[in-house]
Amino acid sequence: MKSSNKRIPWLILCLMAIYTLIFSGTHAQITIDSTDMPFPGDIVNLSTGLNIDFIDYTETGEDFVWDFSELLPVFQVTDTFVSPSQTPFTYQFFFMGRTNLAYRYIQDLPLPDFEFSNVFFYYKNKQSRFENAGYAASLNALPLPIVLSSPDVLYNFPLQYGRQDSSASGLIYNLPDIAYLEIDRKRKNNVDGWGTLITPYGTFEVLRIISEVVEYDSIYIDSLETGIPVNRRYTEYKWLAKGQKVPVLNITSESGGVIVTYADSVRSDFNSIDESSLKPTNLKVFPNPANSEIFVEYKTKKPGTGSLGIIDAAGRHWHTETENFDAGINRKIISLKNIPSGQYLVFIRLNSSIQVTKIIVKK
Repeated sequence: MKSSNKRIPWLILCLMAIYTLIFSGTHAQITIDSTDMPFPGDIVNLSTGLNIDFIDYTETGEDFVWDFSELLPVFQVTDTFVSPSQTPFTYQFFFMGRTNLAYRYIQDLPLPDFEFSNVFFYYKNKQSRFENAGYAASLNALPLPIVLSSPDVLYNFPLQYGRQDSSASGLIYNLPDIAYLEIDRKRKNNVDGWGTLITPYGTFEVLRIISEVVEYDSIYIDSLETGIPVNRRYTEYKWLAKGQKVPVLNITSESGGVIVTYADSVRSDFNSIDESSLKPTNLKVFPNPANSEIFVEYKTKKPGTGSLGIIDAAGRHWHTETENFDAGINRKIISLKNIPSGQYLVFIRLNSSIQVTKIIVKK
């Protein structure tokens, strides 16, 4: 009897240890590795979200809760990851063997005097890291495979809270009498938080990684005698969850604005926002399609201050301005001079309400 009584405290301690492991584990920080990255055949749906003005996305910490449940989806793209062998044959010679993953950029890139098509991004997913190896596109019908001389290391594995690393990537690409391209990119990564993320799609246990990127891009087309030099400095905030393939939330902050995308379910109608909840009503944009400018007309019940803007399918802001709304009908003219052909969203935000409408720009 005495020996059995002595075992009781040990039994209680064992049960308490098991209990602690089970219930504390639900809020333990996770580790991300190569198995959590995409593989050929994976399909993910990414929605572009608005309403970021009311969320401090820079906040972070240990066992932190990020609540982005109020994001409003306004665009959606579907990324299908493929093997490099499934991309155009003219690209395969440069990327087969050095990469194992690719996906086609959802839109071609219309830029003034340039026509980019068949745009592909190439990646290498290996046990130690996940890296961007380069891009390929047809520029004015000329195939341009762009292989980074040093890949852009997006993640080093295992990815855990507190990990910091940096990398440098870029290339100099010269086709005599045709084109010159230079990319110089420096990246600093810091896993600066872990906890719970809430989006309109669901709730996830995540790691948060912040990347500070400084980049210089330059492209010159000999036949056009035109060059575009760009100095960029931007910050990427990514929330990664186990088995989700891509960040469940991705926010890129740059001088031109903020791009927000998040993993989402399939959405078929982005014009179904409840208009009764919107303070700006009867948003009209004409002409549509448009060429040089658009006329925006909207009506509000009460005066107020908000914003008026134009974004593309990737969430890039092509025009944003603070607007003072008068009670009644408001009218505004927006120049499209620097906006290339494509599909866009015109949005009006007042307080926590947003109204959007699609337009097509044809140059």
